Order: sequence, then structure tokens, then C-alpha cells
Amino acid sequence: MSSPLFKPLALGIYALFFTVGLVGALVLPTFSLFLATEIQVRPLMVGGAFAGLALASIAYNHWIGHWSDRLADRRPLVAFFCLLGSISCVIFALSRNYWLVAFTAIFLLSLSMVSFSQIMAYSLDYAEAEIPTERIPLFNAIMRAQIAFAWVAGPPMGFLLATNLGFDVSYGVAAVLYILVALASFKLLPRLPAKQKQLAESGEKPFLAPLAPSVKQSLWICAIGFSLLWGVNNAYLISLPIHLKDNLRLDAQWMGWVMGTTAALEVPFMLLAGHYASRFRLISLVRCAGIAALLLYIGVYFANQLWHLFVLQICNAIFIGVLAGLGVSVIQDLMPGRSGAASGLYTNTTHIGNLLSSLMVGVVADYFGYHQVFLANILLVFVAIWAFGKVKTSRELAVGN
Repeated sequence: MSSPLFKPLALGIYALFFTVGLVGALVLPTFSLFLATEIQVRPLMVGGAFAGLALASIAYNHWIGHWSDRLADRRPLVAFFCLLGSISCVIFALSRNYWLVAFTAIFLLSLSMVSFSQIMAYSLDYAEAEIPTERIPLFNAIMRAQIAFAWVAGPPMGFLLATNLGFDVSYGVAAVLYILVALASFKLLPRLPAKQKQLAESGEKPFLAPLAPSVKQSLWICAIGFSLLWGVNNAYLISLPIHLKDNLRLDAQWMGWVMGTTAALEVPFMLLAGHYASRFRLISLVRCAGIAALLLYIGVYFANQLWHLFVLQICNAIFIGVLAGLGVSVIQDLMPGRSGAASGLYTNTTHIGNLLSSLMVGVVADYFGYHQVFLANILLVFVAIWAFGKVKTSRELAVGN
């Protein structure tokens, strides 16, 4: 247990990631079904709510991420954002007014999601200070594996609660869990390293040389590629529950078991990706994740039996396992010493992807049906794989200069 990967500090990070992931896994997967069936709005309005949620998350995450780097302790922020998440879930449980629900999701639930990037910033600071460089991708993979563990139980629990007891009970349970996470953050979230505390107390900021144009170019391409891949994943999560119910005539609660299967399968792929990251180019592994995504969406497009979807979760597990396990390591490699900015940029690629995919789902599903969303996903994954082929690592950029 002397390894920095398993010190009490690291274990606290893992535990908090799991608890935050569990609450998110209860709330987000059922939200499209909540809007479509409980409030009964058309697909364009479902997409609009998700788009607003993503857009607000991008703005909050960018501003708060830069501002929070000047704070000595981020834990009060994490707790406050979780309390806002609890308030959001209470409103979801009590209201069936679309505009109130959409307003709450856009302006309150989106703020609660900033807690994720704040915890990630802690983890990157710890990794840079305590973990050998070649082991950082494995640490990041273990950290993100906690989210996968949470999603093994979260979606099935959320869909079971929603379909059997109602959305008011489902979101009521989530509200209570948000409060518990807010309280636990002070116990589980590690303190900042002593050096960072001194910098915060003195008001001094470490000098960081401006990023070279070639690095910025690779970061822009990475941002585009990650946004597309997270976007197609979000489009899949929004569309599949309704596709199961309307097109395949299956009970929507099966979506929870499908998601849980993916989460269970993706953990070993996530850890393997972290282990082999020191032997292969990170970008090459990410492109392999894109190929797995292609196979997934082609399979889902043609699947007409429930067991087909369960088999395809192997591809989904490879896709998400590698993407979630190594994505932040790719950004961190290009931005050493900038933990807050790196975590903020990477987290924002998920929000940008969510925004684009929400708009795409709203338009495609409204005019052509939810089934055709998977065809659009296939085209976008091709673009992402091509984009990552243009990215150069920090080592390659250093050799080039």
C-alpha cells in the first residue's frame, strides 16, 4: 500500500469520484425519458433542454475553473454545487412543468456538474506531485474507473425506481444522495498539497510559459475530437431508451441494465488502457476507441433483438473505457503544470459534445426518428478518428522544435 496509487490521499479521491458518479448515474440517464414520457414533450424540446444544460455547463466550467485555481480549498465549492444538485432533483420530483424543469436543469443542475471538474483538478495536482510520470495515465484510469463502477449500479437503479415507483421517488432518492455527497466531500476530498496552500495564502501565482502555437493546435484538434466522441456517446444515451421503447417495443428499464453492463465491462478495458499507455502512443489508443465506437453504432443501427444490444456493449466498453481512462492524460500531456486548465478543458469537451449532440438529436429525431441518430453517430465518429490522426504529442512536438 506504499504505492502513491493507493495512499490514503488517492483512496479519498477514488471514493469521492465513485459517490459523485453514482448520483450522476441516477439522474442523467433517465432525464430524456422523464421529459419524453412524464412531461410528454416532442423530441426537439428534449434536445433543447439537453442543449441548454450543456451550454450552461461549458460557461460555468470555464469561468469557475479559472477562478477556483486561486482558492486554497476547493471542497466548499464541491459541497455547494452538490447542494444545488439536490435542489434540482427536488424540483424534478415535484414539478411537471417543462419550462420550470428545463430552467432548473440549465441553471442549477449544470452548476452541480462543475463539482466533477473540481475533483478532477485535485486528482491532477496529486498526480503531478506524487506519482511518476509514466504511471499518471494508470492513476487517471483508476480514478475514472470509479465512475464506471458507479454506473454499474446507478442506471439500473434509476430506471427501476422511475418505472416502478415513479420519477418523483427516483429524483427524491437522488436529492438525498446529493446531500450525503456534499457532507462526505469534506471527509473524503484530500487537502491541497502544502506548496499549493502556500501559493494560495501568499497570493502568488507560479510562472507558466505561454503555450507554443503547435501545442495550441494539437489542443484544438483534441478538443474537437473529444467533443465529437463524447457527443456521439451522449446522443446514444439520449436516444437509446426511447428507441427501445418506441421502435423495439421493449420496457425502458432494460436501458438501465444495458448501461450497467457497459459500466461493468469497461473497467478492465479502462485499467488495461492505463497500463499500456506507457508503451503505446496515447492518441493511437484513443483512435482504437473510435474504431470500437464505429462498430457499436453500426451494430445498434441494425440490432433488432435485446441480446444484440447486450453483446454490443463489449464495443461500447472498449470505446468508453479507453476514452474515459486516457482522455484527460492526453490533455495533461500537452499542458503540464496546468491542472485546473487541463481538467477544465477536458471536462468542457464532454459539455460541448453534449451540446452538439443534444441539438443533433433534437433535429434528427424530430424529422427522421430516434433510430436515425445512430446513423449520424457513425458519420461523426469517422470525423473524430480523422481528427486524432492530426494530433502530435508533447514529445513529438519537442522533437519537431
